[in-house]
Amino acid sequence: MKVLLENWKKYIKEELRPEDYEDEPFPEEQSEEEKAEAYLGNPKSIGEFIYTAFREELVKQPDSTEAQLWSDRIVSDANYKIKQKFPNVKYLGNGVFRTAYTLNKNLIIKVNTSFTTDSGQMMNKEDFTLSRDPQTSQMFPRVYSHDPDFNWIVMDLVYPIVTPKEFYSFFPNDIIAPILSKEPMLYRLIFHNSIRLEIARMKKNKKLFVELNDIYKTKLSAGIKNHLGKKVSMDKIVSGFEPLFLQVCNAILKHNIKIEEVRANNTGFTIDQSGNKSFVLLDSSIDASIKKALKQPEPKVAPTKQKKQIVNAATTTIRR
Repeated sequence: MKVLLENWKKYIKEELRPEDYEDEPFPEEQSEEEKAEAYLGNPKSIGEFIYTAFREELVKQPDSTEAQLWSDRIVSDANYKIKQKFPNVKYLGNGVFRTAYTLNKNLIIKVNTSFTTDSGQMMNKEDFTLSRDPQTSQMFPRVYSHDPDFNWIVMDLVYPIVTPKEFYSFFPNDIIAPILSKEPMLYRLIFHNSIRLEIARMKKNKKLFVELNDIYKTKLSAGIKNHLGKKVSMDKIVSGFEPLFLQVCNAILKHNIKIEEVRANNTGFTIDQSGNKSFVLLDSSIDASIKKALKQPEPKVAPTKQKKQIVNAATTTIRR
């Protein structure tokens, strides 16, 4: 397995994790490139074909603008070509600048389909940069391979978290657990105040630290005592969270993420081959449509008009 990884690095120029490979050994007669394609699904050919398919459909139009790109006919005809060439590649959804397809049950490919700006390429590069940050990479979907110009990237399939209950399941805290089912809004205020308190501690901002404790005492402590039957300090509550909480605080601080944005619909999780979930912060421009697509049978794609599936990329979670 280690030999495979070392040889494979030269092909994709990015190191893959051993757990990202299937446990079953590959047949000995396969070349290293064939083994790579067996896992990644030949992303170079797929990415370039998707990019070209959309561009070819766009140039057929009398007005080659970004708005024209997402007409029903262009999306339908481009996807028809892609389906004919790669029948196992499933269309998941598109934002304004990128389009996503599955490669296998764990990975997707995001392709730049913005031809009047470099926004799609920049967003792909941002995803790659975040996944390689030595301090916070575990908080973002991993990018395994990419085009030299970032016209496509291969990354973890992310399932967006859509309910508060699902979101808080990643941040268990036995100290305040009874509040979640009885008064979710209070729990949310406690959670966000806990993040602010921990970040103030990380920044060594004593003034802010005192202010947050005062807010807790005047606005939150009474409600907490009412549910728990006793007073609990803010420091005690923060200490009740697991390590993931501190990792999120580190990512918020480093990447200047708005604390209010760390919630359901702006976060998600990946699933490894053992079925384990990992919490991630995500770019919501197309990932919300991905979860919707995963729950539905894949529509028949033909070169005729179909219903639009557009998600506003202006409402991205992380903007730097």
